[in-house]
Amino acid sequence: MELDYYEITGRYDDVVRFYSAVSEESRYLRFLAAVRDPAGIYSHMWTCGGRTFLVLEGRRPLALVDVVPCYGEAEAGIVVVDSLQGKGYGTRIAEIFAEVLPRLGFTSVKAEIYRENLRALSIARRLGASVDCRGVICAVRLDLRQRAPRGLAALRMIAATP
Repeated sequence: MELDYYEITGRYDDVVRFYSAVSEESRYLRFLAAVRDPAGIYSHMWTCGGRTFLVLEGRRPLALVDVVPCYGEAEAGIVVVDSLQGKGYGTRIAEIFAEVLPRLGFTSVKAEIYRENLRALSIARRLGASVDCRGVICAVRLDLRQRAPRGLAALRMIAATP
């Protein structure tokens, strides 16, 4: 599967369009809260230096990847379009972004994931992340310096909007 990505930071219309194809459950798992208006959250993330990337296969949107600087680490979140969940896209995107993040200046990445989000926790463990679950939230941390580059060239940055 050849995947492309482009940055959509500051492009609220693209965020709203993407989330129109995502269920409330997926939004809930992504944001750890019931979110009706993702654009409001993105406004805050982008003000704090966060960046958002749209991942495509051909012209089909697959996922959004959010990267926010947080005390020297990247806090990352991935949300895959509902109809494509459970088909390996989340794993592939997480693997590739584990190689992209050092090029963005990060040596480690963290995320908070609901304990019930078994798919996301499984991906984190396969990547070699530490997972510490307390209550309903699991703190996930991956040291990117410990990962051997795998040469995953299947994701390429494209400059122009498709």
